[in-house]
Amino acid sequence: MRWLRFLALAWLAAAAASGAARPHLHNDLADLADRARALPAEFAADALLRIAAAGGTDAVWRRQAVEDAFQLAAGAQQPFARHDWNGRLGSPFDKAYAQGLDACTLQCRAVDAMLELDFKKARELFSSLPSPRIAPLSCSDRLVYDVSVFYATAGELATRAFSAKEVAAEAPFHLLERYAADLSSPVQIAPIARMLAAASLKNGQFETLVDSFAAGLQQLSGDERSFAATVAGEPDGTAIAALAAECTRRRVSAQPLLDAWRAYLVHNLKGARCADINVERLPAVLPPISADEAKPSSVDGQATPAGQCQSPECRQLAAQFSALLMGPDAHTLSAEQKSTAEWKAKLRQFLEAAADWRDSDDASECFQFKSHFYSELLHTAPNGPDRDLLLGALLNWAQNNAYQRDHRVEWFYPVNVLIVRAFSERALQESSDPVISLYAQLEQILPRPVTSLFGLL
Repeated sequence: MRWLRFLALAWLAAAAASGAARPHLHNDLADLADRARALPAEFAADALLRIAAAGGTDAVWRRQAVEDAFQLAAGAQQPFARHDWNGRLGSPFDKAYAQGLDACTLQCRAVDAMLELDFKKARELFSSLPSPRIAPLSCSDRLVYDVSVFYATAGELATRAFSAKEVAAEAPFHLLERYAADLSSPVQIAPIARMLAAASLKNGQFETLVDSFAAGLQQLSGDERSFAATVAGEPDGTAIAALAAECTRRRVSAQPLLDAWRAYLVHNLKGARCADINVERLPAVLPPISADEAKPSSVDGQATPAGQCQSPECRQLAAQFSALLMGPDAHTLSAEQKSTAEWKAKLRQFLEAAADWRDSDDASECFQFKSHFYSELLHTAPNGPDRDLLLGALLNWAQNNAYQRDHRVEWFYPVNVLIVRAFSERALQESSDPVISLYAQLEQILPRPVTSLFGLL
């Protein structure tokens, strides 16, 4: 696979260097772009942005592709990215949302791409987006919303998208002013604080925005799960501390901000809160919050830990899966051990059991674990008939289940991993599923940088 990726990169470099090769590359990409527009919204937008970022496309075409991607992204199933509330990364859900296929991330990517082409149009696109409105969550929810990209994009525009004349007229200040106090959820606190701390503003403008943010923070009463994420994600109040430090550097009083931060914590700690909040890890505030101030009015349940089989069918299949990877001595099986008749028989028994496992009880568990088992076995199986069997089973599973209809982001994660590991396989490029087929061909022509894949695998 590595040498194929190397050849693809070399081919792209040669095409970029050769004027004669550019039209050919452009035609290939234009064909993929036409096919991308027919895909579900998040895949259409993502593919168009990848294609628009490629060399060999003229600026007018790129500008239209980016604008199309921005409009298409609004139809994505998921409005915002999400992540594990306690800050621990690595679950399939975290990795699925890290693909950036939510509407907010896609539209901000489009704004960022447009910024390189037409900064006024980039501002126009971003201004058409409403401030994030976050749906309340319950303590049983494992994932919380992440809107960091929205405020990072606002900050980037304030820094790069205005002329000197517009800066003199305080246009960047007015852009950030729109968002500084517009708080509806605890998950907005750290992103807004980071946005303000990095802003290139006059001291008076900066002080006005920090005071507005503090006023909004003091009144914020969020849902219990999102508040728990505030505490767990930044136990030392890093973003607030950084903003307070910037106040000190600018010789602006940080006291209103710190008072508001403390009032926010006390108010939410005294209300209903999730049982899994660790009061001993409270963010640092001055003066410290007493035990009496942190005493809740009620304590609710907590989320079920991710990454563990719950149903008997899942646990049984997990045992068969483990036996295909590990020996009785808890050592990883070698390629030689996987070539034995015994291992091959166990593989076929596993495939039969996996095919029989239905998702009638828990569709999410069935999809996540079944996909994981197939994917990891495919990754470790020796080349040959057994690997082909696994590839066929995983591809058939991805192409023929209803999970894609209502869970596109989660469905695409194992597909994305498969494409990274086996994009050159003809079965993927000729898949009956248009998303799989297009992305496999896109990876062949425009392979993603290895660094961008670390969080995926």
